[in-house]
Amino acid sequence: MQRMVELEGGDIVLDTENDTGVFLAPRPVSEDDRRYGRGRDLFIKNREERPDIYYMYRWTEIPGEKEKITIITRNIAERFLEEHGLILASYPEERAGNRLGNYGYGLLEEF
Repeated sequence: MQRMVELEGGDIVLDTENDTGVFLAPRPVSEDDRRYGRGRDLFIKNREERPDIYYMYRWTEIPGEKEKITIITRNIAERFLEEHGLILASYPEERAGNRLGNYGYGLLEEF
């Protein structure tokens, strides 16, 4: 999914196909799988020499529901990761997003 946003005097395209997926919610594994009808994914739009853009992508498999992209702050992104269990036991005093970024992790599959 793509969404064009106006930011800092210019248009920026947020694109779930090309931006960095940090957390991807479970998807249905077949047409009969009803466990995962909708979910929220966390993405980062990396920009050179400018702050990254964090955004949530609400997707759905349910007919009639609309998908949506919403820009969020880094703090909300970190809180979202922590709510999904991404807290490192070795560093409980640090926020998960900071610690993961320091190690260079961006994708959940890297764990």
